[in-house]
Amino acid sequence: MSLKAIMSKLIYCATPARLIIKKKEIMDFVTNQGHGPFHPFQAFEYERFEGGAPGREKTLEFCERAVEMCDEFWLFGISNGTLRELVHAQKIKKPVKIFLDDFDSEWKQNYELLKVQYKNPLSIYNI
Repeated sequence: MSLKAIMSKLIYCATPARLIIKKKEIMDFVTNQGHGPFHPFQAFEYERFEGGAPGREKTLEFCERAVEMCDEFWLFGISNGTLRELVHAQKIKKPVKIFLDDFDSEWKQNYELLKVQYKNPLSIYNI
């Protein structure tokens, strides 16, 4: 089987920093679905980006550009960063899939704290 057949889409893997330990699990999950994972923690190493000269704001801008490049946006957890990325994906009408219960046991609590700030972006999904 060719790689082209295995990885049909490039998927942006929106993941909170507190779930960095699940990066490989998330990337494997996407690959097992037949797609190529674009994980921001893999692409934008903390020390080089958010924790380095570009800083958080510029890194989040880079993440938004990466969302635009990918075929789909998959949400694996809730944080300020992932909600900002989700709102951007919605704005540019990027296909979105939600996998919160599978990967983020704290997503409901975090969403309650942040949903007003981001104008309740999950309200359009049946979760």
